[in-house]
Amino acid sequence: MKTLAIIGGKLQGFEVTYLAKKAGINVLLIDKHDCPLIRGLVDEFDCFDVTENPEKLIEISQNVDAILPVNENQVTINFLETTVNALYCPLIFDFDAYRVSNDKKKSKEYFKSIGVPTPMDYPCRLPCIIKPLCESSSIGVSIIHDYENLDINANELKIIEEFIEGDVISLEIVGDGRHFSVVKETKVHTDEKYDCHMVTPFGHNSEFRKIAYNLASNLKLKGIMDVEAIKNSDDLRIIEIDARFPSQTPIVVYHSTGINLLVLLMQAFSSGVQEIETVSQNNYCILEHIMLKNGQLIPVDEQILSNATNYSWFYNSEGLEIFKCYGDYPAFTMITWGIDELTVDEMRDKGFFIIKNKHLNQDVIIL
Repeated sequence: MKTLAIIGGKLQGFEVTYLAKKAGINVLLIDKHDCPLIRGLVDEFDCFDVTENPEKLIEISQNVDAILPVNENQVTINFLETTVNALYCPLIFDFDAYRVSNDKKKSKEYFKSIGVPTPMDYPCRLPCIIKPLCESSSIGVSIIHDYENLDINANELKIIEEFIEGDVISLEIVGDGRHFSVVKETKVHTDEKYDCHMVTPFGHNSEFRKIAYNLASNLKLKGIMDVEAIKNSDDLRIIEIDARFPSQTPIVVYHSTGINLLVLLMQAFSSGVQEIETVSQNNYCILEHIMLKNGQLIPVDEQILSNATNYSWFYNSEGLEIFKCYGDYPAFTMITWGIDELTVDEMRDKGFFIIKNKHLNQDVIIL
């Protein structure tokens, strides 16, 4: 059995830990906080700050098969890049690709340099969308409908783009520097704040897959990268890339195709990856975040979970898994899968019933 050390105990760490368990990989969590969100889901937990105690990280690297940063703390990321050559195992992260993806202006310049379609920059007709340069997910994103609320002096800190209606779709690529595996399209369902509350599979899209491949190959990606786009009946535009392990979409990829993105990533730093042209979807899957409020289940965004205090198993059976997220606003992550959408709908109804009727009396139900 292999052991993976992860640095960071929030939602990216949950994603990696979940996939590691599916692959029979032990997880050692390293986090500077003494009560990280996913501490109850990992095999081991070591509380220290890697930037202040690099010797301990180097010692750990002698006893694990790989180290994966699953946080977006820039100080930590910068430190790890200076330490990577002292480690005894691979640090499975592409620092060069991350520098491009972490800055939305650099990303847009990169898109334009290789002819990737992307939303038009300001000035453009309203509505338009404003994004901070270096925040992930939908943090700090706003839609502007009138010129009175449009601060054109914010250009140095933000980017301003045309707003395009359509589905938000995502695609992961894993590369070993020479070969690039484009995996499975997913649809990201967002709320009014444009934050994700649900992920489902999305149909094969040749144009999107070709663009994603070109984005990875021109970066000579050695690691994992997530590509997001807006797709409508007339057009497809790339809105961002993230060269780090994503949250939410890999679990849907796993249950709908059987492909474990964590395993692919570890292979990229050992035996290499095989390029994938087409991925068969064998199952349907839904990952969603929900909250019980006044007796009703309502969708909630991932930020509610990220700010919680503990993530733990609540229910587990074939085709249905539920995790409870404890905090000021207790919420649930429910994962349902099956051979088709009808089967998954039946599983969802079962999950809704369990959450409504069982969580007050019993915290953990495992069948």
